[in-house]
Amino acid sequence: WNESREELASGVGEAPEGKEQGERETEREREREREREREVKRMHRSCGRLSGVSSSAGVCAAAARRGLPASRRRGGLAQQQHNASVPAPRRVRPRASTEGSSSVLDNLDNLALVKKVALSGKVFQQISAREMFEALIAINQIKSKKPENLSKVLAGNEAGEGGSYWKLVYTVGKKNLNEATSKGTGSVGGNGGNFFPVTAVQNWNEETNRIQNGIFILGVFSLIFSGDFELVDKSAILYFDFDRLDISLGPLSFGFDLPANEERVGKKRPFFIWLHADEDIAIGRGRGGGIAVWKKVDKSYREDEGVYV
Repeated sequence: WNESREELASGVGEAPEGKEQGERETEREREREREREREVKRMHRSCGRLSGVSSSAGVCAAAARRGLPASRRRGGLAQQQHNASVPAPRRVRPRASTEGSSSVLDNLDNLALVKKVALSGKVFQQISAREMFEALIAINQIKSKKPENLSKVLAGNEAGEGGSYWKLVYTVGKKNLNEATSKGTGSVGGNGGNFFPVTAVQNWNEETNRIQNGIFILGVFSLIFSGDFELVDKSAILYFDFDRLDISLGPLSFGFDLPANEERVGKKRPFFIWLHADEDIAIGRGRGGGIAVWKKVDKSYREDEGVYV
């Protein structure tokens, strides 16, 4: 007994009851650690379902607050990022994917968002390309009232400038439009559509019922197709066809008439179905199956860019 007492006093020996109690404490600590790990995983799965993106930083912060050992917090991040790829539920309204545009676009409805982006500068347009795509898909799926006063809005000549002028801003091809319409916008990767890379401006004149569709580069080159158009206000369809091509390069210019195509008559002509048109922007679907956005441009813009001058 004296030897046992000396061992206890020196810390070398351990009473049987103390040993068992220590083992139970160790087991309880291990169980608490396992429970903390399970809690972190549950939190991670919840974050992944809500956001659809990796939430490793948030999980580690939560784990730290709960006292998970640092080695545990650092370990397994790759697995957490992998597990975070759970598909997110589709949003009712497009939200900006970048912080630079989200604060501006978050509170806008689809049409207001399209107008905001279309009338903005190139930098803002590029960071808002995905939002533009998702908003257009939503607009295309809504059976809204046909635009009113289309002839005046699209081709009015109140200023005596030969009608109205519209710059092509953004396009979504047939494939992406159909895919997003049938399967949801999440089925289409990337930006979904494209901002038109060169200056393309269309001119409609209601007094002459003539359309011009031109490409303009650096104010020194232009390629302009022109022809007749017919606007059916009731169905918001604008039929057109081209009968002439004019080309200019610096001081040189020439043009010629295009041969008539007997098959392109009546409803077989190219057309646009207008989903929306106002004094700022126009949205239409083409015969080719895609959708496009134009913005109205004034005389000052045309003079600066060398468009129809």
